Amino acid sequence: MGTQPIRVKHRADPRGQRASFRRLFVWYCLGMLATMLLVTTLIEGIGFVGIVIKAHGKSPLFADRAAQIIGLGLVTVVPLGVLAATVLFFTWQMGLKISQPVQELMRAVEKIRQQDLDFTITYRANNELGDLCMAFNDLRHELQASLEREWRKQEEMRMQMAALSHDLRTPVTIIQGHIEGLARAEAGTTRSQRLERYLPVLEESSQRMSRLLNDLLLVAALEQTSVVMQPQAVQLEEELARKARVYQLQAEAQGVAFTYQCPALAPAPVYLDLHRVEQILDNLFENALRYTPPQGQISLTYTYDARLLSLVLRDTGCGIAPEELPHVFEKFYHGQARPHAETRKAAGLGLYTCKLLADTLGGTITIRNHPDGGCAVTVCLPLVANAS
Repeated sequence: MGTQPIRVKHRADPRGQRASFRRLFVWYCLGMLATMLLVTTLIEGIGFVGIVIKAHGKSPLFADRAAQIIGLGLVTVVPLGVLAATVLFFTWQMGLKISQPVQELMRAVEKIRQQDLDFTITYRANNELGDLCMAFNDLRHELQASLEREWRKQEEMRMQMAALSHDLRTPVTIIQGHIEGLARAEAGTTRSQRLERYLPVLEESSQRMSRLLNDLLLVAALEQTSVVMQPQAVQLEEELARKARVYQLQAEAQGVAFTYQCPALAPAPVYLDLHRVEQILDNLFENALRYTPPQGQISLTYTYDARLLSLVLRDTGCGIAPEELPHVFEKFYHGQARPHAETRKAAGLGLYTCKLLADTLGGTITIRNHPDGGCAVTVCLPLVANAS
């Protein structure tokens, strides 16, 4: 990572003027000079008047030698005393203006040293120290936000590892148990019978592990924005009809009916990333099948024009609790246990992956409870004008 320049935010002054310590110092110096000039002029004026009076011989005061020495002393010492007093006064004023922000900055530095970011610098002024305090507050906010992001990232990683461990434990346990059963079986007919009975279970468990790992890899790639979309010309009607036949076979195996509706349009190629669209549909269909009971129904309909493709997948399952709807697209979100889904639990990545894919494709995805029961998921994806 490269270094970024620090930008100091200056507050706007409606009068077009901004105080600075350089200007303040100049004004203080001018104040001292003016005070010295005033006092010196006053004393020299008194001395001049005395000289004039003495020249005319009208004042016995100035004829006295002691009085002359005292007058000379006053003319010499008083300006120096006034100068010292003036310097001390303006220095004290300058110290008052500097001490508050400096003390607050020192306290802030000490809090940061103690890893305590719960503070705010209250000094406000339209000068360099005011800008420094504002910049320090901005730095504190950025540092606090960075630490919170890092904490959330670590917490998410911890949850991800816990969820992954939990979801992998079941298929791993099944595979391990069946392998041990095969190892204990006697060679011959008994082992062959167990192998024939165990193979479908082992295959299903290994496929479940493979799907979970693939989902995790896809999510990681999408979160790192390293997935490149590759739109190409496709016959949308043919491709979706092909997917519909696959979904129909999978639904029939679970005792669920599947219907597919397409618009009556002349076949024309459209440009989109078919692989990513299929990933969205696969996750949505698997999620719908998981929560649809036997004798239920899943339907897929779509419409499109030159700019937008709209897909709607609806099921007749148990629906989603209203309080859970805002959270269904969150990572690793499972929600409350629902009927017909206990035996086919998911890792909580399906809808989250769909949301990431839809966002990456520049589209939207929404989910709602259908008035007649079940859920309806709507995916809207923009179509690319051409292949280039």
